[in-house]
Amino acid sequence: MNSSAALLSILLAMGMAAVGIFWGVNERNSARRKLDVEISKVQRQADKDVGSLLEKLDEANDEKARLEDEVRELGRRLTLEKDTTAELLRARDRLESRLASLEAGGARGESGRDWSDEEIDLRERTETLTVAIRELPLTGPVGYRSVDPDGMRTALAERPGLVVEAEAEAEAQSRAYAAMGFVSPGTDVRARMLDLLEGQLGAALYAGDNTVLFNEEGTTRSVHDRTALALEVVRAIQDQHFGLWDALGQWEHNDDARLALWSAAVGDSSLVKIRFQLQDDAAASDELLQSPTKMTREQFQRIPAFLREYYLFPFALGDRFCQKLHEEGRWAAVGHAVAEPPGSTAEVLHPELYLGDDKLEPEAFRWPIDGLAVGGSEPIWNNVAGELGTALMLNQSNFLQRMSELGQPDVLDMPELVSKGIDHFSNRDGSRAAAGWAGDRYLVYPAEGAEAGDDHVYWRSKWVDEKEADEFYRAIRKALAFRRGVVFGEGDGWAEGGGRAILVRKIGDDQVGVVDAGDRAFGEALWEKFEEAPGGAG
Repeated sequence: MNSSAALLSILLAMGMAAVGIFWGVNERNSARRKLDVEISKVQRQADKDVGSLLEKLDEANDEKARLEDEVRELGRRLTLEKDTTAELLRARDRLESRLASLEAGGARGESGRDWSDEEIDLRERTETLTVAIRELPLTGPVGYRSVDPDGMRTALAERPGLVVEAEAEAEAQSRAYAAMGFVSPGTDVRARMLDLLEGQLGAALYAGDNTVLFNEEGTTRSVHDRTALALEVVRAIQDQHFGLWDALGQWEHNDDARLALWSAAVGDSSLVKIRFQLQDDAAASDELLQSPTKMTREQFQRIPAFLREYYLFPFALGDRFCQKLHEEGRWAAVGHAVAEPPGSTAEVLHPELYLGDDKLEPEAFRWPIDGLAVGGSEPIWNNVAGELGTALMLNQSNFLQRMSELGQPDVLDMPELVSKGIDHFSNRDGSRAAAGWAGDRYLVYPAEGAEAGDDHVYWRSKWVDEKEADEFYRAIRKALAFRRGVVFGEGDGWAEGGGRAILVRKIGDDQVGVVDAGDRAFGEALWEKFEEAPGGAG
């Protein structure tokens, strides 16, 4: 190939390359224009979408503002309706209270006293706070009635399990207590018990049937009366959840078990009382009014020592028992003690007997109720003294004997024991002799023509072991020798004198039988009837 041809080939090649470059650039420019068009479309769509979203956002803000206005308006209307409802509820409460009084026809001294709005508010706050502290709701509404002081006392006498109701039963109780040496002959036990309970009565009283009576002379503006009300709300809770009132009425022949149950119930409410007084934020409006039924110190001291100590026991030591339970299992454990109560005051005095794996099961001596006649005579009283009753009787005897030895036989009022605390009580000789109690039952038979306190007694007790039985054996012989004026010999035969025939004898290793009879023949008949009788826990 000559040079001209070669040059021509080169030029042709260069031309074709230039054409290729031109078309390549043109295609890229075309693609860029298409891309720009697409980007423009996307941008326009995005601007359109953003605009739409902004419009929707503005609409949402407008709707939010409208709803907020509606909420404020509804809140205002609700507040007005709440005020109206509260006023209607107060009016309803006032009318229901008056209607209940009219329907009752004046029973229990019920009055038509109106509750002020403030009193109703404080009453409701008291109920709410009490329920919150006790951590157990009311299962149904509680009704409130205004009652005059006489009506309060009448309702107190009708409460189950605390005092005997029938006149004949009250007379038998007084005779039995005197025969056992609990009180002086001639003491009206029921009347003195009511005196004591009335002296402790606050402004409120749970009367059963989901009804709380409120002293018309009281007011919920008083911290004392609110506290009394809180205690009775607890009583309503106990009755609704655990059937307290029915349970108290079941212990017909065992005052010791009944007192143990009442101790658990009172201890429960005492724990609430402490917490209520600390949390009652209505105290600033308090008028500091005292309940009109408070007992003076002089009135308190006129109550026979045994009754005073016996019936204040739940208030003095019940809270200690329940505090121990609360430490172990809080309110659930306290509630369990009301639902499944201790069976004796021994378990209240010694909580470990209730809490331990080997729970105390007192010997009940449940002899056939229709087979107790001796010489054609039926007992007028059939009951259980318990560790508490036994200890109080022995301590009282020791005290009276010391006073007599000191030349002061007219000093009959034993110092306070239970009400001063467990240590003060437990360190007494009579209390130590009664410790180790494991069950008892005493029967009192009428002695025709006898003076008060001279009826026949058969008393049998069981003790945890022979040592405790021996200690009680010695203590009861000492007490009977002083009170009845008899002299026991070295053995365990009959001691006679002053118109009494007395026998104290061990039965087996751990039981003690006591006969305190008005004559030897009846005493021997008593011993013969029950000596071989089984303990009978059935």
